[in-house]
Amino acid sequence: MKRYVVGGVGVAGLVVLGGLAWLFNSLVLAWATTLFVVALIAGTAFYRKFRQRFATSSSHTTSHSTATKPAVESHATDDVDPGVDDSQDLAELMLKQGRYTLLLRPQIAESIPSQVLTRAQQMLDDEMTLVPSGETIVGKGMNDSADLPEHLDGRVVHVEGFYLDRYQVTNDQFQRFVDAGGYEQLALWDPEIVPAILEFVDSTGISGPRYWKNGTYLSGQANHPVVGVCWYEAAAYARWVGKRLPTDPEWVKSGSWPVPLPGARPIQRKFPWGEAFDQNKTNLWGSGRGGTAPVDEFTDGMSVGGAHQLIGNVWEWTSSRFGAWQSGANPLVLDASMRSVRGGAFDTYFEAQASCDFQSGDKAVARKRNIGFRCAIGLCDLIPDESMQAEETPAQVETHEEFAEVTQ
Repeated sequence: MKRYVVGGVGVAGLVVLGGLAWLFNSLVLAWATTLFVVALIAGTAFYRKFRQRFATSSSHTTSHSTATKPAVESHATDDVDPGVDDSQDLAELMLKQGRYTLLLRPQIAESIPSQVLTRAQQMLDDEMTLVPSGETIVGKGMNDSADLPEHLDGRVVHVEGFYLDRYQVTNDQFQRFVDAGGYEQLALWDPEIVPAILEFVDSTGISGPRYWKNGTYLSGQANHPVVGVCWYEAAAYARWVGKRLPTDPEWVKSGSWPVPLPGARPIQRKFPWGEAFDQNKTNLWGSGRGGTAPVDEFTDGMSVGGAHQLIGNVWEWTSSRFGAWQSGANPLVLDASMRSVRGGAFDTYFEAQASCDFQSGDKAVARKRNIGFRCAIGLCDLIPDESMQAEETPAQVETHEEFAEVTQ
């Protein structure tokens, strides 16, 4: 009986090799199929978890958005038309989150429908006050010597026109930032603080302001200023919402509302309402509250431009370092991590520490129950609005004239 040989391998050998090849291919196919099924199951589980988390986050955000100031609520509760395109869907979401200034930036506005831009502009007008460009004195009254020459009592600084929040940022507004994953979006944070973000948690260990519980603010505190946030948290929120923290000169100018005088230093108010202290116009220690108040209370103490509670309720972070704008007559050597805070708080006892001139400071990582913030944005960062000019209204001019007569 002949034995057939093919290429040096017998028929029996071919049968064996073919069987091994079939077995190998079967094992590879089974392995690949298993991987595919596992990936499919994992992907499905991830998708379901993502959808559930997104729905929960959206529901949480919606439940809190109804507790904001009426000016925000009237814009933030409009339903999204299911027939609009993706860009309008995103624009609607940003309006609900209070991120209207992002839509008004030149790079974005050109792709946004005109009716959405109109609503964003209306929200800007309702929620922020326009502070015109001009000079202001920063560091006035910070020196101990009563005989100090006027030209050394503070520095005259030019400030470009800008918008400032009418109200301090509330718990409800900050909740939207938390729900949107603001503590997980590293691009919003200053690079040096990224390793410490995990330490910025509430009283139950969840990312958020220090005195919150279970990732949300305490009941009845929706319209109170958010506190227990450090300078870095305030700056990250400001970036997310499309704004920034005001500089020290901007904050002083918005509160003191200087009266420009030709050939002389401007005249500016000691308090937003005038020269005389009045504890009924602000939430300080003498008001007897013992804690924060809703941001829209104490309307008699608002500034000429319409900013509420620049004095009292909570200290406010600015973007400037503590001492950066002091007079050169008595320079201070300070820790570079100290940031400026302005305005006094509910527990401020001394009247002198609750004026437009007084500057205090704290560590940038401090998360205290009496420090909050408000946001600003430069006029040059937004699309032009023909209905709003960086000039004073007739009422503001009249107020200036009356103030100048009293102080001269």
